Amino acid sequence: MIWKPIVRGLVTYLPPIEKRIAKSTRGTDSARYCYSVWLRHLVMARAHGLADAPLVVAELGPGDSLGIGLAALLTGASRYVGLDRVAYADPSRNAAVLDELVALFRARAAIPDAGEFPELKPYLPSYEFPSALLMDARMTHCLQETRVDAIRAALHNLNDESGAITMAYRAPWFDPSVVRRGTIDMIYSQAVLEHVDDLDATYAALAEWLKPGGVASHQIGFVSHGLTPEWNGHWAIADPVWKVIRGRRPYLLNREPASTHLRLIKRSGLNVVGEVRVQIASGIERDRLARRFRHLSDEDLTTKAIFLQAVKPA
Repeated sequence: MIWKPIVRGLVTYLPPIEKRIAKSTRGTDSARYCYSVWLRHLVMARAHGLADAPLVVAELGPGDSLGIGLAALLTGASRYVGLDRVAYADPSRNAAVLDELVALFRARAAIPDAGEFPELKPYLPSYEFPSALLMDARMTHCLQETRVDAIRAALHNLNDESGAITMAYRAPWFDPSVVRRGTIDMIYSQAVLEHVDDLDATYAALAEWLKPGGVASHQIGFVSHGLTPEWNGHWAIADPVWKVIRGRRPYLLNREPASTHLRLIKRSGLNVVGEVRVQIASGIERDRLARRFRHLSDEDLTTKAIFLQAVKPA
């Protein structure tokens, strides 16, 4: 029996602990991390047919900072929308991240690779700055002081729609109406969709928000996040025990495999144009799978992570 996660779940029912849980997502307020994530999604989208950097972007689960969105604005986007289950973002952190991002882009810094962020995916064939997509003339324009000041003002005035550059932050979001349908060029998430409870409704909302030709870009992980000794041991836990482990956390893991995400993104009406898996040997034998997961294919059972990109038909 995995006693530690069970005890941690039970502890969340204590009022003093309940008030403190889920106050931070840890890690997304690193400018180099945000720079690396955004450029990975952008480079992969270019490889899958995106002609140019998007003008209107949305992020599911930005976490402690809006840094990835700031990186998108610094490459030419004029509008960013962040959507979260819990309000984490700290404006004071965001201001510092913006300044560090400006320095990285002005230096045309290489994309931080697996040596710096070993768990960050997708892996890229090259980590050089993508100058073929983000050409010098474009970046010189995007990084003008007046434009950086406009981004800083948008960050300071979240949800003010009056400027030429705007940032919106919706937390919590539960209704697709928080974003006007057909207005987003690119929506992305990084290690978020494995934590979303209502995947069906979420994928439907993401597809609704995209413009025709818009891109959805998602990195999704399937590890147990240290809750079990085996990387995929969460698939061996029966639902009643898992409910105790989750406790009163606003989210934990939905435990859905890669095939579920592929099925739902296709059902939402999007066409999958890119699929990159990280596969390793299963940490558990098939006879240990909980009843709910006995149907898993060998491919699901060995998929540690998947990067998906999909396009809304024109």
